Amino acid sequence: MNTPAERKVLSVADLDWSDLKFLVEVGDAGSLREAARRQRVSVNTVRAHLAKLEQVAGEAVVSRGLSGAKLTKVGERLYHAAAALGRTAIDGADSRGKGLLEPGTFTFGCTEGVGTSWLTPRVAALSNQIRPTTINMQFDYDLKRDRSCLVDLGLAYRPPADANLIVAKVATIHMMLFASPDYLRANGVPSTIDDLRNHVIVEQASPGYNDTAIDLLLGSDRPRSMTSIRTNSSLTQAYAAANGAGIALLPSYTRAITSTLVPLPVLPQMRVALYYFYRAEAKDCLVLREAIDWLRASFDSSQYPWFSDQFVHPEDFHKFQASNDGVVSLFAHMMDRMSSGVAQSR
Repeated sequence: MNTPAERKVLSVADLDWSDLKFLVEVGDAGSLREAARRQRVSVNTVRAHLAKLEQVAGEAVVSRGLSGAKLTKVGERLYHAAAALGRTAIDGADSRGKGLLEPGTFTFGCTEGVGTSWLTPRVAALSNQIRPTTINMQFDYDLKRDRSCLVDLGLAYRPPADANLIVAKVATIHMMLFASPDYLRANGVPSTIDDLRNHVIVEQASPGYNDTAIDLLLGSDRPRSMTSIRTNSSLTQAYAAANGAGIALLPSYTRAITSTLVPLPVLPQMRVALYYFYRAEAKDCLVLREAIDWLRASFDSSQYPWFSDQFVHPEDFHKFQASNDGVVSLFAHMMDRMSSGVAQSR
C-alpha cells in the first residue's frame, strides 16, 4: 500500500465501474459472501475486484472481521460517490461500451448446448452487471461456422483462426452416456460397450458436431434402427432421453442440471476443450471485460469440478465443490418439472 504522502486525491473516475459495483454490493450486503451470492459469482471474484480497487486507492476499502465486511473511510467515500451515480457507467454508457460491434449492445455467441443448458440460467446476473447495455445472446447449431466477426465475445470448441482474436481456454467438457431411470428399469443397465448394441440411442447431429461419436463407440456397421431420435439440438436430445426415448451422449455436467438423467457405468472417456475469444482491439472495453469475468466465473472449475481438465465422476461432484450451494436447485426448473415420460422398451 502507498504511504500517506504517496496517496493522490482519488475520484471514481480513476476506477473501473466493474470493480466499484462490487464495493457497492459489499456495502449494501455487509459481507463478501452475501455480495457474491447476489451477483452469482464466487467470493474470490469479489475479493479480486476489491483488490483492484485497493491497488489503485493505495489503501484498504473494506475491513473484514467476524461480524462481516465493513467499509473503511475511503471505501465509504467511494461507495457514496458510486451510489450517487445510480449504478450507471462512471463515464457514461457509451464510454463503458466503447469497442462493441453495436453501440449499446453486447453480442455474445456460443453453441446451443452450452448456451441453453448452462449459461441461460446465469445470463440475468450478467445483465444486472452491464446495464443499460443490452445483451444479444446468439446460439449456433452449426459448429463449423466461424462467427467471430459477428460477436463481441464467443465460445467455441475449435479456436478461430483469425490472428486478430484473443483466444483462451475456459473449460474442458467431459462426455458421458446418460439415460432416464424409467428407460433403465424397462431395458436394463448396459455395463459394457457390447451391451449398448441392445439399446436405442438418441443422437445429436449437426454441422461441425462430432456425430460420429456413437459410431466410434459401437462401430459404423451398427444397425441404423438403433437410433430412435436424431436432432441438431442438444436440449431436444436431453429432453428426449429424460423422457425415456433412449441413451444419449451428453456432457458430464448434465447430472448437475437435472436428476431425470443418470450416468451409465460405460465410460467412453471423451472430452473436448471449450475456448472463448474476442477481438484484440476491444480488449479495453469495460462491458467486454465484465462479460469475460462472468464467463470465467460460470466455468470456474474450483466451484464446478465437472469443467476441470481431470475427469470427475458425477457421483463425486460434491467432494470437489468449495461450497454447499447446490447447482441442481438453480437449474431444476428447466428439466425436473417435466412429465416423467414413457420409457421405450424393446
